[in-house]
Amino acid sequence: MYRFVILIAAFIYIGSCTPKLSGKFLKTATSITTATPPNDPCRQKSNYIPDATHPEHTPIRQVRVNIHYMRNAEGEGNFQEKEGCEWTKVVLDASNKRLSSNKKMTLPEGNDTPVVPTRYRYQLTACADDPTDDGIYFHNDDELYFILERGKDRNNYSRAVFEKYGMQKDTVLNVFVMENHLDSIKSPTYKATTNGISFGSWVKCSKWYTNNYDTVWVDGKPTLPRKWIAPKQLDHEIGHSLGLRHTWRGNDGCDDTPNHANCWQPKGKDPCVLASNNVMDYNARRNAWSPCQLGIVHYNFANHNSQRRLLIPTWCTLNAKPIVINEPVLWNSCKDLESHIVVERGGELIIQCRVSLPKDAIIDVKPGGKLIIDSGRIHNDCGSQWKGIKVWSEGGEKGEVIFQNGGTVENVEYPIELSAS
Repeated sequence: MYRFVILIAAFIYIGSCTPKLSGKFLKTATSITTATPPNDPCRQKSNYIPDATHPEHTPIRQVRVNIHYMRNAEGEGNFQEKEGCEWTKVVLDASNKRLSSNKKMTLPEGNDTPVVPTRYRYQLTACADDPTDDGIYFHNDDELYFILERGKDRNNYSRAVFEKYGMQKDTVLNVFVMENHLDSIKSPTYKATTNGISFGSWVKCSKWYTNNYDTVWVDGKPTLPRKWIAPKQLDHEIGHSLGLRHTWRGNDGCDDTPNHANCWQPKGKDPCVLASNNVMDYNARRNAWSPCQLGIVHYNFANHNSQRRLLIPTWCTLNAKPIVINEPVLWNSCKDLESHIVVERGGELIIQCRVSLPKDAIIDVKPGGKLIIDSGRIHNDCGSQWKGIKVWSEGGEKGEVIFQNGGTVENVEYPIELSAS
């Protein structure tokens, strides 16, 4: 009985000495200067390629779009309201599905180009102050309903339709769906063409209506209906709006998109032994985005002077699971996050560029974890405040936070006072 009491007492004594985890918001920190940083990594588009092993480090960006169907004065030549609204949803669903399942590049032959997640989608966006608005519009206009790319009356590059009918021009990418002129289509010698053009913050697409009822025949057999060209055309034209160029000729700024003969389909012989499947080519599939192309897109999303204004600012709300860092990670691109950050034991996060955190977000640095703000800037990009950096300790071990080369924090509820080393 005596021994039992002694053991219990020893157990209680040992338990009372177990280190407890506790955390405090960082109030003071030392800023140090190390070697001169190399060329600004934040301007390198290749640094913005989404990381396939850590896709959560690049939150999915939502591009705001609306759709306009142009018809003649009698309401002819394009979808009627009910079927037009239904087809809009089909097209956007198909486009978003394609964006969510990026495919391997077919060119060059035998390539080892990685397949990385696109990390962006389209969101149909109505006017917030109009409860009857659904972001889908129908316009009857004899002068502006058609698109013509040839002849003296060509209007494919005219901005008139956007200037007259564009909605929320500064924040929403307007898509105008236009057909060939009805009088032209009646002519047996007229060849209706599928034409699309990007004007940056808005695009023109054509033949969604006529292609909906037309089927392609190859060697006497029906293939996929032409209607499925619509989501591919939408991806292509919006790709232009997000900074991408045609890949089959000239230099599009990417080494992983080789020049080629721009074949619609592979034919098994030169020059079409293979055909491209890249979204920025004219081909039957258009289901592949290269890593370099996605780096360009996400660079523009992060750039305040580019297409960022067309995005839903999801980074303003704390609405995602925490990003957990449990290994060495370098962020050398700008990021707009939607969550807390947790640097676990053995994790090291180096921030070299702008990182925006939502209201009330916290960076937790656990014992044995390290956060290095190396010329980077952590802030809130929504006119609000994030909580701050919380450093955790356990026994004699605690998290480590280092500021160097001018690293800063802004818009923080618990300000950090920096002192020179």
